[in-house]
Amino acid sequence: MKRKIGRKSWAAILLVAGMLPVLTGCGLKVGRTEGGETREEKTENTLSEVQAAEPEKVSYTVWNAYWNLDGVEAQVEEMAENIQNISYFAAYFDKDDKVFIPEETKAFYEKTGAVYKERGWNCYLTIVNDQILENGTSSLKSTELLYRLLSDETVYQAHAEEILTLALEYGYDGLEIDYENIRKDDTLWGYFMPFIRYLYKRCNEEGLMLRVIIETQIEPEKIEWVEGPTYVVMCYNLYGGHSGPGPKADRTFLEDIMEKMSCVPGKMDYALANGGFDWSDDGSVKGITTAKAEKLLEESGAVAERDDISAARYFTYEDENGIGHEVWYADEETMQAWMFWLQSGENYAFSIWRLGE
Repeated sequence: MKRKIGRKSWAAILLVAGMLPVLTGCGLKVGRTEGGETREEKTENTLSEVQAAEPEKVSYTVWNAYWNLDGVEAQVEEMAENIQNISYFAAYFDKDDKVFIPEETKAFYEKTGAVYKERGWNCYLTIVNDQILENGTSSLKSTELLYRLLSDETVYQAHAEEILTLALEYGYDGLEIDYENIRKDDTLWGYFMPFIRYLYKRCNEEGLMLRVIIETQIEPEKIEWVEGPTYVVMCYNLYGGHSGPGPKADRTFLEDIMEKMSCVPGKMDYALANGGFDWSDDGSVKGITTAKAEKLLEESGAVAERDDISAARYFTYEDENGIGHEVWYADEETMQAWMFWLQSGENYAFSIWRLGE
């Protein structure tokens, strides 16, 4: 059940006087992805030799999600020195393909938006391609919805105007488009980018900023990118509900993404995810926040180790029914390591999925 990687003790990543460490001793180790293909993974032969580097100022965009706002305000304060943007997640679609903002998001924005703006932070409204269907069920990351919205110029322009009006009505500083599951659908990309071009033009006219979320399972060299928006690449779920146990990201994964996305115009923003997953011997997999993982670690009496390839923490335990579990998750040290590896490409803008306990 365990991922076949080297596991040796991880010297804590030092954050002295706000300085990121330089880690030395890079080697290679072979691992396997969910499909079984071999991939080279970089490991650290030693992490004991650390020299101080000149501190680089990083900026954060942080997401708050309407279904879990517990602890968000306190977490924002902990990260305040580096925050640049707050993304309110998320508006989505009703059965008639109309966008609406959940009441929880409205209330949280009403409570915090003006305060955050006064601190110089930009507040974005995130739009996702999730939809509530007529029978009350939900369709998540719906490409059928995107085909209806984007395949006709008149329709996509009307959609762009709808979300622009929504952002302006509530006083957001920008829009964030998180339309997922397009992946390698060349036809849908051919519809999506003209929509982004029109939306970016209209955002400029209305004084709004635009962020566009992109997934890693794409062929970026085949896409006719629009210059201007901030593109945010999702650097997580290397392992997850689709695979066996492992970290959400590791060094090789992150460096491969940097190389793959080099053709995307502008300076990329790299989205990283805290928390992780709990894999059970009965075959079930569930997501888990960092706070819940550390509470489970304490309650189970397990001992966590730190993986030398990914900097993620992992542990095993048995539940009250005697069923074995393996948990992998990212904590603060993990996130700092991921940012450090991404800084090798001179990247200093990071988005954090997500706040909440």
